[in-house]
Amino acid sequence: MRGTVEQHENGGIEVAPEDAGSRVTLRGEIDGQLRDQAGLAMAEVVARGGPVTVDLAQVTFIDSSGLAFLLQLHRLGEEDPALRMVLRDPPILVLDMLDMLGLGGRIALDFTPGDALEMEGVPVP
Repeated sequence: MRGTVEQHENGGIEVAPEDAGSRVTLRGEIDGQLRDQAGLAMAEVVARGGPVTVDLAQVTFIDSSGLAFLLQLHRLGEEDPALRMVLRDPPILVLDMLDMLGLGGRIALDFTPGDALEMEGVPVP
């Protein structure tokens, strides 16, 4: 299955194979305009199987529908450990939203050395 690239004017979702699973890359503004594309991405992740890495390094905005997409991916990994999810390089706005929902520390995070948060002196887990 080929990777899927879907975008609107200010944001997009890309799904591509990574190791034995999928890499989901979110770019720009992740909002309700991407709802259909998020559904297609979810279907592709499930069809491919394996671990899911969600790259958030290029996210500039995320609303409740974007956060719901991340939580659905996380829930899939809780229900089926083969689909475990990790968030790579989440911006502080995503970390703050997860904390507000009481999910800080419950979702796996991965930070690339030199990530923007690390450079800003924000402690990363």
